[in-house]
Amino acid sequence: MSFSILALVLWGGAAVLAFLVVHRAAVRALWNEPVLAQPVLIVESDDWGPGPVADADALAGLASRLAAVRDQRGRPAVMTLGVVCSLPDGAAMLADGLARYHRRALDAPEFGPMVEAMRAGCGAGVFALQRHGMEHFWPDALLARARVDASLRDWLADPQARSEGLPSHLQSRWIDASVLPSRPLDPAAVQCAVDEEARLLERLFGAAPVVAVPNTFVWDDAVERAWAGSGVRCIVTPGRRIEGRDGQGALMPPTRVIRNGERTADGLMQLVRDDYFEPIRGHRAEQVWQAVAAKRRLGRPVLLETHRESFVGAAAVARAANDELERALRGVLERHPDVRFLSTAELADELAAAATGLVTRSLPHRVAVFLARVEHEPALRRFLKYSGLRFALAPVFLIAGVMHGRCAARAR
Repeated sequence: MSFSILALVLWGGAAVLAFLVVHRAAVRALWNEPVLAQPVLIVESDDWGPGPVADADALAGLASRLAAVRDQRGRPAVMTLGVVCSLPDGAAMLADGLARYHRRALDAPEFGPMVEAMRAGCGAGVFALQRHGMEHFWPDALLARARVDASLRDWLADPQARSEGLPSHLQSRWIDASVLPSRPLDPAAVQCAVDEEARLLERLFGAAPVVAVPNTFVWDDAVERAWAGSGVRCIVTPGRRIEGRDGQGALMPPTRVIRNGERTADGLMQLVRDDYFEPIRGHRAEQVWQAVAAKRRLGRPVLLETHRESFVGAAAVARAANDELERALRGVLERHPDVRFLSTAELADELAAAATGLVTRSLPHRVAVFLARVEHEPALRRFLKYSGLRFALAPVFLIAGVMHGRCAARAR
């Protein structure tokens, strides 16, 4: 009997040691990632920019819906707007024989209603602007492909064309996707493009946003350096960094994993956006409720990705999307009365301060969330399962679950 017990102890110790050695980087990152004391929900909507007056009306409608839903502190629900500052002047480009790029920027008088709708929503506290590129593509890459691709010339000839209609790889602004596999851009050109975008946004809104969202989540060190140099403090990521497109135009494998609150080499805070709400694609409020519950267990915020295309177009479609968004927000409040509505920039500031009350300092809460995160990670979960550690540690995980439930109940 004593030999069996000794063997089990040795096996358990060896398994734990192997787990910590093999997965030490992931374990350290999960422990260091901030643990939120309350759920946080931010609706992140990309691709807003130059467009018809109907788009400005759509923003006004969204603003009124968001203002009607408030958290316990009286803060209205917040939607970030990933602002694309211009679109191509296709008629001018085609008339010029595609010799050079021409644009129609957001500061043109024809787009005044859109700018005013953005300003009004920001003033009401329901919108927060984020950088999403001067264009949703790299102009020289689009120009090069349009010279040899008739479908792109047709797209340029359509005055109602939107960037969503471009091939996916061309929508990746921060690479040269005129050839595949894609190539990195010249860092000097990247810096010029970032500065140009910042100047336009500052001219229109008084300040350039401090949060940047990489188009299609493809970016590299040169882009990070340029953002840092132009006042960006936070990058929205999908939880990993992707730096290019492969020979078929698909996203290349990620070069690194990213956790909430981690800093880049240039000091930019990174946040993770990996939940989705696209009514136009059939997403419903129930998925939002599930996301908030899951992220609460993991001590993480919900940055809910959506796009302009869900809220513009046919009136009935846009109205249905607004209805579903409001239902989602009200349902979150019913299920999590202590939910916080914040902008992404505000969340980054809270994480940086770390002493505001949003980030818990309770050791039992942190331990419970850490164990939940370990179970949530596929590679760690597999190791625990096949090593037998999950069975051996079952009481620990059970106690941690009870602790987390009590912490959540106290927060409410």
